[in-house]
Amino acid sequence: MRVLGVDPGTVATGWCAVDEADGRPRFVAGGVIRPRGSLPQRLAAIQERIRSIIDEHLPSCLSLEKSFVGDNVQTAFRLGEARGAILVAAAAGDLGIAEYSPAEIKVAVAGGGRATKEQMQTMIAHLLGVAVDIPADQADALGAAVCHLNSRRFADLVGAETGGAVLRSRRAARGARRR
Repeated sequence: MRVLGVDPGTVATGWCAVDEADGRPRFVAGGVIRPRGSLPQRLAAIQERIRSIIDEHLPSCLSLEKSFVGDNVQTAFRLGEARGAILVAAAAGDLGIAEYSPAEIKVAVAGGGRATKEQMQTMIAHLLGVAVDIPADQADALGAAVCHLNSRRFADLVGAETGGAVLRSRRAARGARRR
């Protein structure tokens, strides 16, 4: 399975292609898109570049960081606009889309939802055997891809080994305790 991980932004959009080989992620390619011009021109450039990356690397799905509202609502709006351009490119490429919160990505890669950028870069470098000094936007995209691979692997294990029986039995046990 090949996953295209994307860290959206209107100034810098990180991207990466990651394969799963023998249950481990393997770096294929990555970079940072730095569009120029007005906001509509930057969004068009992001959409076009993501589309060309999809055509070149042929991923089976796209893993994307979810929007969040931090201290600046305007920043959240710009992030949402970049996500829209990326989602249009993914839809045009007929890709499945997985979305994860920043905390989910940090837990999947660094083991904690409050991991710093430096911790994420170090863990990504360790997991994928890439340079520690990769750009933060590309490291975040790699994190999104690794998070999806880990989440999919876990879902496969739970579904394959238990057929969901463990989940059903825990629910049944909770219901029995309430009675």
